[in-house]
Amino acid sequence: MEKTITAEEIREIVGTLEDAVVTAIIATGATVKDVSEAYAWLTADDPLAREFQHACQGRVAVVCDLLASEMEPPEEPARRPNA
Repeated sequence: MEKTITAEEIREIVGTLEDAVVTAIIATGATVKDVSEAYAWLTADDPLAREFQHACQGRVAVVCDLLASEMEPPEEPARRPNA
């Protein structure tokens, strides 16, 4: 059985997060593998590919939700007014 991830390990994978989010992730019992998978899922370059792959499940899904609530949404390209 893998050990539960630490706050330091979370921040090494994800970067800066609010302490409450880090605490919530630790409370899930997530491992380094779980957080790494969730972060990779959320930061994938191809959102369409994510739709066709299996959905996150279990702790990874919970961690995805926690991270998604704290991560900034990707910027959308500026829309040009109709000419």
